[in-house]
Amino acid sequence: MTETVLVVGASGYLGRSVVWRLREAADRPGRPDRRVLGTYCSEPGPTAEVAFDFWTDDAGELVDAHGVDTVVFAAAVEYGGDADTGESGVDSTFVERAERFAAGCSGARVVYVSSASVFDGTGSRYVESDPRSPRDDYGRRLVAFEDAIDARCDDAATVRTSYLFGFSTGRLDRRLARTRDHLDRGESVAYFADMYKSPVLVTDAAETVATLVDGDATGVVHVPTPRVSVYDFHCEAMAALGYGPEPIERDSIPEDMDVAPDTSLASERFDSLVGSEPSAVGEGLRSQVDAGESK
Repeated sequence: MTETVLVVGASGYLGRSVVWRLREAADRPGRPDRRVLGTYCSEPGPTAEVAFDFWTDDAGELVDAHGVDTVVFAAAVEYGGDADTGESGVDSTFVERAERFAAGCSGARVVYVSSASVFDGTGSRYVESDPRSPRDDYGRRLVAFEDAIDARCDDAATVRTSYLFGFSTGRLDRRLARTRDHLDRGESVAYFADMYKSPVLVTDAAETVATLVDGDATGVVHVPTPRVSVYDFHCEAMAALGYGPEPIERDSIPEDMDVAPDTSLASERFDSLVGSEPSAVGEGLRSQVDAGESK
């Protein structure tokens, strides 16, 4: 019997790597038959061939039409909605769409990709059991989606990452691509030395998702990597790509800027459920370059 995995957001940065990883695993000798389908919102591509719009389409119809066994939600939903907000501060259209999506997937296994933005960043090295405390609309939407999945999907795992980076199907993430472009033009660029993340190589995040697709773990799982300042992140990444980091300058968070100073993650569960060792920034990028993934 063929298992069908549907990846929502398969044309996006993380989604492309998730589809590639799942299809690569399905081709290995001795693996059960698996079909991996990816969705797109506007344009199809090599990893995305099924049209799906989160705001207008019914996920349940898609699950039924393709006989889906597992749904991976790797899309970034940052637009749409209306001004009618409830007590949570999240627009009502988004809450309704999240609940409808979760209800449509309630009979399947679900792996939902969230992020450390569910925390306000006033702590450090957050673990899965820490209370969520979103400080902006994006974080509140993530919390609303997590709650919808938790309430309606019995067989569901939620993955949280802090800062995705690296090459996904040959394309470098926008943050590092921007820094690389500045250095290519001989320009300096500044980043906060007092803002901290736990950067996760995109292929490591995809590996985590694939492991949870194959397993039966439920609940929240963080992908823990070393706590690194945004400044050091860009310096280490550029050095791994063969650039001297001298044009990268230190900056500090302005006192009047409302941003999360530290969304670094730790985990109480990752080692027992996933087992792989997430890569550090420089090591991860060098491994991708050496493997030809940057081509």
